[in-house]
Amino acid sequence: MAFSSHWSAPGHEAASDLPWRADDVIERSRRRSMDVYRLDPGRADPPRILTATALQDHRVPMEDLLDVARSGMESLFLQIRDAGYVVLLADAHGVAVDFINNPLLDRELRHAGLYLGSCWSEDKEGTCAVALANLEHRPITVHHEEHFRAPNRALTCSAAPVLGADGRVLAVLDASALYSPDDKRSQHLVLQMVRSTARMVENAQFLKQFDRNLVLRLAGRREFLEVATEGLMALDERGMIVATNLAFQHSVGRTPAMLTGAHVEEIFDVKLERLLGAAQAHPEPLALRLLHSGEQCFGLVRGPRTFSSGIALQRPVIHPPNGSGLRKLAGNDANMARNVQQALRVVDKGLAILLQGESGTGKEAFAKAIHEASARRSKAFVAVNCAAIPDTLIESELFGYKEGAFTGARSKGARGKIQQAHGGTLFLDEIGDMPLAMQTRLLRVLAEREVTPLGSETPVPVDIQFVCATHRDLNGLVTDGQFRLDLFYRLNGVTLVLPSLRERTDREDLICELLQEEGQLLYARASVASPQALTALQTYHWPGNIRQLKNTLRAALALSGGDSIELEHLPLEIQGAMRASLPPSRMSTIDLPMASVDTAARSERDVLLRVLREHQWNITDAARSLGTCRATVYRRMQKLGIVSPNRQA
Repeated sequence: MAFSSHWSAPGHEAASDLPWRADDVIERSRRRSMDVYRLDPGRADPPRILTATALQDHRVPMEDLLDVARSGMESLFLQIRDAGYVVLLADAHGVAVDFINNPLLDRELRHAGLYLGSCWSEDKEGTCAVALANLEHRPITVHHEEHFRAPNRALTCSAAPVLGADGRVLAVLDASALYSPDDKRSQHLVLQMVRSTARMVENAQFLKQFDRNLVLRLAGRREFLEVATEGLMALDERGMIVATNLAFQHSVGRTPAMLTGAHVEEIFDVKLERLLGAAQAHPEPLALRLLHSGEQCFGLVRGPRTFSSGIALQRPVIHPPNGSGLRKLAGNDANMARNVQQALRVVDKGLAILLQGESGTGKEAFAKAIHEASARRSKAFVAVNCAAIPDTLIESELFGYKEGAFTGARSKGARGKIQQAHGGTLFLDEIGDMPLAMQTRLLRVLAEREVTPLGSETPVPVDIQFVCATHRDLNGLVTDGQFRLDLFYRLNGVTLVLPSLRERTDREDLICELLQEEGQLLYARASVASPQALTALQTYHWPGNIRQLKNTLRAALALSGGDSIELEHLPLEIQGAMRASLPPSRMSTIDLPMASVDTAARSERDVLLRVLREHQWNITDAARSLGTCRATVYRRMQKLGIVSPNRQA
């Protein structure tokens, strides 16, 4: 097989020397659908679409590839959208993990299964393009009646596998249409475009995967080398082959096992020193010759991300996150501790983080603590409240603008919040209130990792950790058409739910800690609250959560002049809730030395006694009822002179 002639041919047809006919493949698939999977071709229900939670399990392992593939998908969609096509990217299980469609056809496409989360495996849908491209490792079109199940027979689908260097299917790229001519030949050009895009995604993923290696980009023609990469070879600092792409493997008739570990000088008539020199100089095509066949080809050398003296790769030193700020926010609450543990595991992994919780639960403080625990902590933390910026200004605030972009623009333009966060963290609060038009632009920033200011045609690369927050139900907003589903999955790399203040089991400790902090802030000394005031603060339901608690404590300290906060210093609704929760005054039936308990603490003692009796002195149940921990209940019992009947002499 000629080196250059193979690379001038599209796709991976050289993967096998056996004859291959799409009609035969489709017929075998139809027999499997009937005999192996026992599918009913007349079954009328549409393809199954996974729930958001189930889909996330398929998307998370593919985050790196999704970022690379999105650009290819968008380019392909722009070429075929006017003909009514949508573009899907499915994983190796046949689940659509990304898609681009025409929103005007959204309902019809969802019903047809051309939607995010749809399942196109052979055991579920029978003969279909996604399944066959996956199984056969080849591009294929399945047109109209060739589909096994009746609901799919109006569709035309052209799919091509995206393969890794080891030949494994990483994903399947598919272009499908609801309506198309009856003649299957009408799909030939679409199949070629899908196949070409899948190859570009493969190459881009290879370059990303081996960005820390020396990479040799190869082609049969010098004039196409810089614009159309064909063969790819990754080398280590000694010149040993780490990986090659399938196009190169097929061109030389070698398997990955035969190539990996070999020295580049065993393949080409070139010295390693020449390749290293070409990597550090201005890139110029090198004329190379294959030793096993004598055929000529041309190569460009791309150096690894960082060289040391002698070309050995230097990986950046990243100090492990300390996480002390996050752990402080967690306090002694189990749910918050779980959130902190998950946040520390995903920080610096390139995943967007979504924080959910009621207003005032400390989402911005948590986002700032994530930033401080990351390798980005020396860069900017930029917070944007999407609900507080008028719709007319949010675009310029986020994306910035060039001079003269609009009336009233600054003469020198302005950098947007996204650019300001370059290298650091961008916190988008109340993301559920972002206008739909801005959601589309933000999606592009997430996919392309670049931003284009208003009035400019030149995109600016950005490197950002995205942390978003909302108190709204994003799933509900997606269902109502107010939030983009594809943006939701981009932002929802991992979701952390912050508990409300009334749900926190360390509420008493949190109140005391904030009381001390506010006292230091206002009077440069720690402050305290009387037992009655402390009980009132603990029993109140706090609809405004931690934000409301901080404001309440600050106001109470101001009214007390820095002395101990009493019940009278608290807002009337908190006082009222406290008094309403108290039982009628009565003597305890337990013979205890009441002289040791002062009048101010007696109401707190009565409340605790009542709760303990209601739970038959089971401390664990009583603590759960009070929203605190067992240690706190024991501490309060000791302070108030309460002794369990089981321990009385």
